[in-house]
Amino acid sequence: MGILSFLFGQKNVQDGASKVATGHAGNKDISFIGGIAEIKSIDFMGEYQKSPSGEWVICWADSDREDSRGGYRDSGYGSFVLYNFVENRIFAKGRLERPNHGSVSDKGTFSLEDWLFGGGLNGVFCAFTPTGEIICKKKFEANLLNSAISNDGTMAICQTANNPKGDDGNLLTAFDLERKTELFSIHPETGWANEYEFNEKEKQFIIVQKDIGKFSYDKTGNLLDKDHFETTRLTCKKYDMILFTAEDVLKRETVPKEHVELVLKSILNARNLGADKDHGWKAMALKLQGIALEALGRNKEALEVYDEALSINPKVGVKRKADSIRKKVI
Repeated sequence: MGILSFLFGQKNVQDGASKVATGHAGNKDISFIGGIAEIKSIDFMGEYQKSPSGEWVICWADSDREDSRGGYRDSGYGSFVLYNFVENRIFAKGRLERPNHGSVSDKGTFSLEDWLFGGGLNGVFCAFTPTGEIICKKKFEANLLNSAISNDGTMAICQTANNPKGDDGNLLTAFDLERKTELFSIHPETGWANEYEFNEKEKQFIIVQKDIGKFSYDKTGNLLDKDHFETTRLTCKKYDMILFTAEDVLKRETVPKEHVELVLKSILNARNLGADKDHGWKAMALKLQGIALEALGRNKEALEVYDEALSINPKVGVKRKADSIRKKVI
């Protein structure tokens, strides 16, 4: 029985979880060495993630022990185990094609990504009760990038990587695990997240981007406080992010003068942060700097930076702008 049977809820020890909340695994039966957990009573070794309280441990092994194969493969199911560290016993165990990136809540609710057999761009996100019953599952025609579950076990989220041949690439999908429903599945304005946080009371999903900031989505997938999102990106420490955001702002039909001044300041900061060390990024920064200066009516300065950008990259896309200003100021 394969993944299709698992997706449609048919019972099988090979695909899904077995309810095994019976019998104690024994005192100190689980041990941790680096990022690996070992459960001696069932001869299991694999990666793991603890709940915030430390009571629960979800363990997984993306390998077929019978044939000693791990990672990419066309057959040979991996396995997972949910262990309660306080009670020293196994609550659930089962097998998926390629289980990865487990998360577990303080209630024992847990999630896993199944990366599936073969080399296709696809994956399945699954959430389970502490006894191994499936709460929700969704298959994507794109590889899963990351996922998480809230501390109280009521919310979950996952995101996919690119798939240039389909609509499932870069999808951010959120679930209400209490109601066993999908809340939204969107191509997020924020791009890819490094990690996630949750506001369980308000049912908000918080996207964390390293060196940039935190941004919240409500339960319908709306990005909250878009002005904060934009300002944070313009004032972060990553010059590429600053320049992409500045480009988006300057493309608008109308931009308030004070906002253009903020964008100009951000572009200059991006150059100081390292954009000037790369000819491609420097040309882009100079182009955007010129557009901002021109929007502020500072044409002579705009012409100077346009010409500098063109000296680095004649195809940077500002020759007509430079020629137009040259006719006015000379």
